[in-house]
Amino acid sequence: MKYNNNSSRFIKSTFFSLLICGSISAQTTEKIVKEKINILKIEIRKAQSKKINTLKEETALRTAEIFLDYAKWDDDNFETNKKSFALVNAYKKEADKYAKMLPDFERKEMAIMLDDAISELQQIATGKIKRLPTPKIDWSKTDVNKDEITFAGKPVFLTDWTWKPAGKKYTEFHGDQDGYFLTPSYVVNENGEVNPQKLKELTTKENGSMGFIFFNHSTTPTWAKNKYPEITDGPGIKYTMYDINHPVAQKIQSDLIAAVVPLMAGKQYTKLGYMLCNEPHWNTIQKTWASAPISDLAVLDFKKWLEKRHGNIDEVNELWKTNFSNFETMVVPKDIIESQQGTATWFDFESYNMDRVTNWFSFLQKEVKKYDPNARTHMKIMPNLWTENKRDHGIDMEALTRNSDIIGNDCSTGGPWMWGKPKEWEKNFNFDWVEMCMSYDFYKSISPDKIMFNTEGHFLSTGKYRDLYQTKEYVRCNYWQAYVHGLTAIQTWYWARREDGSSRKSEDSNGYAASNNHQPRVVNEVHATILDLNSISDKIMELQRQEKPIRIFYTKASSINKPTHMDDIFKAYQKVFFEGTPIGFATKGIIENNDNKTWETILITKTPFAFETDIKALQSYIDTGGVVIMDKESLKTDEYGRPLQTSLKDSKGKVIVVESLNEMKNKAFSILKEKNKLPALNVKESNGLEQKGCDWRVLSDKNGNSFLNIANYGKNEAAISITLADGKTPTSVVNYLTGEKLAPTFKMNINQVYFLEVK
Repeated sequence: MKYNNNSSRFIKSTFFSLLICGSISAQTTEKIVKEKINILKIEIRKAQSKKINTLKEETALRTAEIFLDYAKWDDDNFETNKKSFALVNAYKKEADKYAKMLPDFERKEMAIMLDDAISELQQIATGKIKRLPTPKIDWSKTDVNKDEITFAGKPVFLTDWTWKPAGKKYTEFHGDQDGYFLTPSYVVNENGEVNPQKLKELTTKENGSMGFIFFNHSTTPTWAKNKYPEITDGPGIKYTMYDINHPVAQKIQSDLIAAVVPLMAGKQYTKLGYMLCNEPHWNTIQKTWASAPISDLAVLDFKKWLEKRHGNIDEVNELWKTNFSNFETMVVPKDIIESQQGTATWFDFESYNMDRVTNWFSFLQKEVKKYDPNARTHMKIMPNLWTENKRDHGIDMEALTRNSDIIGNDCSTGGPWMWGKPKEWEKNFNFDWVEMCMSYDFYKSISPDKIMFNTEGHFLSTGKYRDLYQTKEYVRCNYWQAYVHGLTAIQTWYWARREDGSSRKSEDSNGYAASNNHQPRVVNEVHATILDLNSISDKIMELQRQEKPIRIFYTKASSINKPTHMDDIFKAYQKVFFEGTPIGFATKGIIENNDNKTWETILITKTPFAFETDIKALQSYIDTGGVVIMDKESLKTDEYGRPLQTSLKDSKGKVIVVESLNEMKNKAFSILKEKNKLPALNVKESNGLEQKGCDWRVLSDKNGNSFLNIANYGKNEAAISITLADGKTPTSVVNYLTGEKLAPTFKMNINQVYFLEVK
């Protein structure tokens, strides 16, 4: 069958018309998709004969083949799908309609995907666009080197899916991640013996491909619960279902690790690390989600913590406004009331909760490294535990990130929620980018020399966000920018379908219907995006490693005490974010442990509480020439509300006090201009809103040429105008991935991403 662009448009138009009219059978839609598959196969063979890289098209082809089977299953299982849609807020009222249209919706998406693949390959073959070389990654031959994963001597970015089936059909183009699952119930008795079947599995398990070890904590051995019923007190609901202060819980972990880690050490399937916990959280505010009191053992430990911190009971009494006679008989809270926030009792309780959790993970890490000295450890930490205001969860993000070998997380983005009132971000943006960008910039400020692994990526869907009609532009924008801001590898949530198309019991979950499990074009775009990222991986790594000359100061003293502290931090972050300069964060630990010679300024906004040690660290930065720009509200009291004993003073550097965020921003960028640290390009944006929406960064090469990465997060189309640093108009603006020429002034659609070469 001869194929050209006109016939493509005709087939696509006919396909949609028949779907809309409802006069097309499942057999007919399947036939159309199969015809397009055959056309693409022909085009792939032609292109390969011309030595054109066809990885993208082969991926699209495999995606279509897989989803054709899925659509057939959906044809035959209407009632099951109806039940699934009935569980999802946005679709439950018309569950019947969505279940009925689902198979043909999937085939429609496949048809568009295949048309796009055919068209792109034809344009490459005829020279209308170019394609950069992209490696086909062998996951068994990848390695981790500091802040990058490498393959064949070059940095690469990886992607896979939670629960995806094994076998070449699924691993050849859609990720080949390996690993192993561990849980406390594998320890079968108090003597520390481990399930012999699991040991046999590990003894015979091959070196495999790059992967990670999943430490699950949702089970507690029955023998332990029977003998020590208090072991399940004070859990970290929902995923750590026992008391981390209990010595038997610690022994169970020690016994498990001692038995299994020697069998796994040095294997390829551990190179993405030992993930020590899944979504850790120990929420402690009464009558809030997943909250639980700490255990009696934790209470005793808290008293020891108080004695070590304060030294004597008189200081505690003065701060807590109590009259205890000693630490042994004092009464401490097991959970906390929200109205207590800002009190000394609140601060000590939440600080202790963080310290005990940090100590728990230090213990796990130490045990693993006892048997695998080269082990890399991390945790699947929810970044919203830092970007949002609450601090009752026990997660000290900075300490846990610094003490890990890999930056672990399960970051989310998403569009409007399926229920409730519109969120603040919806006024200006097309999706909620804050958690991803702000947390990733924070992580990379703490540990710039580590890879970042999102072990449960929620960019496509969350419990609150789902969109059956999600666009490939949305997918590309979210994934592309995550890697620009520091991501190295991701396991996306989630591939819940088995080989025959049935769900892994996820039809009973509200996370299944209208997710990527029904979206072949979305699944394919994830991999197409990673292929393009890998074609310019050196430059993406340059973007990740760029200096962050503007830093925003963060301290637990204010974040624990202030109910809306992170809202205030975000306002400052957003104020300077859309100006083309990478933004970082500063803390006492970051100032002391990281090279700060390239920082031009630290911004301090609405941070009234600070530790005396914060002031000392900030002063050391000023003493070496740094500039602190702060408002009049900041650095007033210590963590307990007592006046600070010291204040910042000018020395080699200086302190600038401002009246507003706008003044803070203007001062910061005037410093960058003085130091010649502004981007090598000027980018002006107009989108019909007061708030800019394009996240952009500039790289410059030794020849004076520049590369512009720009993505439109805004809710409107954006008009972009590029000029050189001297104000002159560029002589050339080219899409670096395709070779297509642009004018220096152009429009960017919602979610559009460009990587441009500018001369």
